[in-house]
Order: sequence, then structure tokens, then C-alpha cells
Amino acid sequence: MLRPDRLLLSALAMLLLTGCVFFDTPADRAVRHDPNFRVGYDDGCATATDEGADMRHGDMVRDDALYESDKAYHAGWAAGHSACRRMAPTGQANGPLPDANPGGGR
Repeated sequence: MLRPDRLLLSALAMLLLTGCVFFDTPADRAVRHDPNFRVGYDDGCATATDEGADMRHGDMVRDDALYESDKAYHAGWAAGHSACRRMAPTGQANGPLPDANPGGGR
């Protein structure tokens, strides 16, 4: 059985370690302020919005050489793809506007 002081110390240690997840380091902020992060974010977002429901046939917008060599571009592409993928409407391949003629009839 744990003593109360060890239990408190363990809980405090876990709390301090989980706090590291929520705070950015100066290196993380520097990557997000790099101009290539924005370029990568835009490319990732463009890819996510073009994918629609069928990700296999979507056109990928990505500079592969920059993606492999530049940490800021790589991080930006992933962030943009993730953010825009979540915002893309489900079941609407032609955009966010509802179908004016559902069911395909006239």
C-alpha cells in the first residue's frame, strides 16, 4: 500500500509531466513561424479538401522534395491536412452547399 506522501508525490509528478504536452517549446513556435510551414499547411489543406470520400483517387498537392527535407513544410502539411480533413463535409463531394435537388430527380 502506498503511503499518502508517496501517492501525493506520484500524482504531482504525473501532473507536471502531462503539462509538457500542452505547452509549446520555442522550437515548436519557430517551426510554425517558418514561411514553409504556411506553404505546407496550404498544400495539406488543398489535398484534404480535394480528397472527398475517395482518398485513393484524390490529387495530392505536395512538394515531395520539400516534404522530405524541410521539417517546417512537413509539419505544416500534416497540420493542414488534419485540420481541413476534419472540416470537410461528409457525404458532399461537390462542396459544403446542400444538394438543391436531392435524389437526382427533376
